[in-house]
Amino acid sequence: MTNLPIARFASYLRHNNKLEEYMQLLIENFNPATFDGLMCRNTISVGWRGEVYDCDFNQQLDMQWENGRRLFLWDINPDEIDNRPIMTGDHCFGCTAGAGSSCGGALL
Repeated sequence: MTNLPIARFASYLRHNNKLEEYMQLLIENFNPATFDGLMCRNTISVGWRGEVYDCDFNQQLDMQWENGRRLFLWDINPDEIDNRPIMTGDHCFGCTAGAGSSCGGALL
């Protein structure tokens, strides 16, 4: 599993003035061949109160689905969520660098 630049790891990188260098490493190793295997493409993450997120990392960053208000599991229709835009951020480069990374390990 990739160390994504979030939470404690991001704090560690910031403290050691390495966050920019680490992000550049992830960006330079971006691999579009990883897209099909990304968790956010076929799975959702659900918080303990029913909040929905595109992935576990978005959940950690509180990047919750919204549609004028925050959405919960009971607010969504499974037939209507295919092809919805995925919320992304700089941390997503961690899952798309090199051989990729997901809950099951390397993607390629």
